[in-house]
Amino acid sequence: MSTSFVAVDPGALLVIDSPPPPPAAGSHRARVWRGPSPNRWASAAALILCLVGRQLEAGDRLVVRRPGSQGRIELQGEILEFRGEEVSFQASADEPIQTWRGPEILLVEPDRREPHQRGRQAISQDPVQAGVDLEQALSEEPRPWVRREILSDLVRCALFQRDFAVAGSRYLAIENSDPETRHLAVIPLRWTPAPPARDDRAAAIKWLRSKSDTAKLMGASQLLLDPEFRTEAEAALRQIARGDSLRLQPVAQWQLRRTEAFSGRPRVSDLRYWQKSFDQLPVELQAGPAYLLAEALDRRAESALAASYWLRLVTHEAADLRLLAEALERGAEALQTAGQTSEAAALRDERRRRFPDLDRPADPPGVPPPRKRTVDR
Repeated sequence: MSTSFVAVDPGALLVIDSPPPPPAAGSHRARVWRGPSPNRWASAAALILCLVGRQLEAGDRLVVRRPGSQGRIELQGEILEFRGEEVSFQASADEPIQTWRGPEILLVEPDRREPHQRGRQAISQDPVQAGVDLEQALSEEPRPWVRREILSDLVRCALFQRDFAVAGSRYLAIENSDPETRHLAVIPLRWTPAPPARDDRAAAIKWLRSKSDTAKLMGASQLLLDPEFRTEAEAALRQIARGDSLRLQPVAQWQLRRTEAFSGRPRVSDLRYWQKSFDQLPVELQAGPAYLLAEALDRRAESALAASYWLRLVTHEAADLRLLAEALERGAEALQTAGQTSEAAALRDERRRRFPDLDRPADPPGVPPPRKRTVDR
């Protein structure tokens, strides 16, 4: 008979399917032990049923929608795998495995272990400790799809610390495990005009000359505004923008717009085209492009419209939390300029609440070029 365990309380285990052993010789109960009484077994069985019921209620959470239906179905059980756009799910061991794909999948939430939970919650408050907790979670987690979840959180943690070299290596590990990963939203790209740090630049040079389009994209993103590598970076981005990867094409196209967004030259007709292109992007990929649109509009003294795009990073919860923090501050500045003082104050309060240790969210080191405002049409 096999033995299994159910947690009763922290530090206590209840053995299921195995009777308790008799007391050890010399115990004060050794002479009177006659095995468990019927009442004790009945009580234990009731407790076991209660605990097992609670255990079955826990587990991974999956919310889906059947094709052609507007209703939502919430499932709890075990997600066996989640690769690309396909989820394999099993409600219990004696139930058949279900497969859900693409738009049928609305929400996937693993049953996270405690170190994973702690790490996720601490990224913007204590990123160093968050990294320690997430590394522990990664070492303890056997399920490949949840390991990719943890790696995506480690990317976010490294991005918050502006360590693009580490973030990039973590992201490439995700893609090596799942080439069609759903974690494309956390790909570590540079959207601000600040130059990369030395280690980031060294990693970017290697990525730029890699055979992997994803690595090339990350490298070109870091080096696009670098005078020494600008031509090579632009060529790589143009190649990816015209390449076979439909996932990477729009991201590369938006990266190419960074130079113009920071130059103060975008024309109204160009910005209208950018806005149409932006609206066609999946929501999870809109954070970086929203930053560029807001920057370009702000340089044209379109403060209210610029603020609306800064806020896109907030409402869609950008994976790059440092960029999100900057969006809160820049959005407040734009609203203040537009005369919406109470809304500006609310954004500043939100930034202080969420990022209390950031005096002014920025992309260190490096000083962006002076912002030029133009009002010509």
